[in-house]
Amino acid sequence: MNVGIRIPAELPAAAETYAAAGIKVFRVRRNKTPYANCARCDKNSSLYVQHRPEECQCGVPTCHGFHAATTDIELVRKWWTEEPDANIGAPCKLNGWAVIDVDPRNGGYKSLCRLEERVGVLPGTTMQITGGDGLHMLYLSPGFDLPGEPFEGIDFKHNGYVLLAPSMHSSGARYQWPGTRNIFYKPEIAWPAALLPRKERPAAPAPRPTVRPGDLRHPFWKRTASRPGGGKMWTVDQLVQHVMDSVAGDRMHGRNNSFYFAACRAHELDAQGLINLAEAEAALLHAASAVGLTDSEARASFDSAANRPSDKGYAA
Repeated sequence: MNVGIRIPAELPAAAETYAAAGIKVFRVRRNKTPYANCARCDKNSSLYVQHRPEECQCGVPTCHGFHAATTDIELVRKWWTEEPDANIGAPCKLNGWAVIDVDPRNGGYKSLCRLEERVGVLPGTTMQITGGDGLHMLYLSPGFDLPGEPFEGIDFKHNGYVLLAPSMHSSGARYQWPGTRNIFYKPEIAWPAALLPRKERPAAPAPRPTVRPGDLRHPFWKRTASRPGGGKMWTVDQLVQHVMDSVAGDRMHGRNNSFYFAACRAHELDAQGLINLAEAEAALLHAASAVGLTDSEARASFDSAANRPSDKGYAA
């Protein structure tokens, strides 16, 4: 079970919390550059010596930027004692991550919508709201390099790094994890296969066998149910994804409608004997928290879905 980690509001304490959780971190300046390298690494310096980052012998622990990232709590404490206002950087690949970075200033959200129209809805995963009102979608590293900027306003970050909440953006806004409690969940979802380089994509899986109501050999989150009178076949993980997708659209109106739609479908699945409603409710409430709905809002919406009128023609 992925247990969320409460991230403190103060940068030094937050950096230590990440390190204690096994996330490698390092100091970053407000302009997003790492702290200075030594003269041996400066190509404009007379002391420059060509060498690999891990071979640098200058003795400065922040030399070579994100290559210095660590989980050593004592060193992290020392760094942020020296620079308490330093932002928190986390190298993607060194932490086992690959990140979709959506920048709204360059049309990132429109590109994200076009991307999903082309490859399908992306898997729900850990998301971070950036200080520039953008979005970081954190997935597990695929193990090989990815293109840097495949779409306008979207960057695939793998070899580089991202800032972590509560780092400060140049706009004055802070990075934050969705919801009001600033909870961080370690990424557990694999990088989407549809976004892999063509030569690395796995062969298409064989069609799934039809699942019959009451077939207990299949876990609840993989079972499907048809809409009354026909329509899309929904699984619980698809309903969770439907809620998560609302963060890329209208964050107030869209997320409420998306969650209510998912709650209605969950009650239908339960009525057909295909899922455990309590487990589905827990999964959907977790998704609701990730997109910023309060617990009371989500629970009220989920409960009201149980008393909804017939809606055979309702579609996402």
